Amino acid sequence: MKETGQHYTPETDPGVVSVRSIYNYYKANGISTIVMGASFRNLGEIEALAGCDRLTIAPNLLDELDKAEGTLDRRLSPETFEPAAAIAMDEKTFRWMLNEDQMATEKLSEGIRQFSTDLHTLRDMVRKEVLLTAS
Repeated sequence: MKETGQHYTPETDPGVVSVRSIYNYYKANGISTIVMGASFRNLGEIEALAGCDRLTIAPNLLDELDKAEGTLDRRLSPETFEPAAAIAMDEKTFRWMLNEDQMATEKLSEGIRQFSTDLHTLRDMVRKEVLLTAS
């Protein structure tokens, strides 16, 4: 992780741990939602979350996956989640838990800002293409 200078394995990467924890909590408590992991830096992180409801994967990593040989084993499944007790949630508890979880604060905000930037870039690309086609 850039901020700490620590090197993580795919299994111990804070983002992977966070997505796995969220996935397990929601599945264990029967909460109907789609869990989506994003912002992967390598194939190991994708493999560690194989089976998650959704994953956004960059084109270069999709190419690497396409070229990889062997099988990709499912690591997360609604049938094999880790037990997680429901948390009695109020606003104070929510705000405290949000503050204490780096992935839920800094990385989520960073990801949303980057997705917004990418959306503007994509819209500009489409706008230019439409103008070229119209002329």
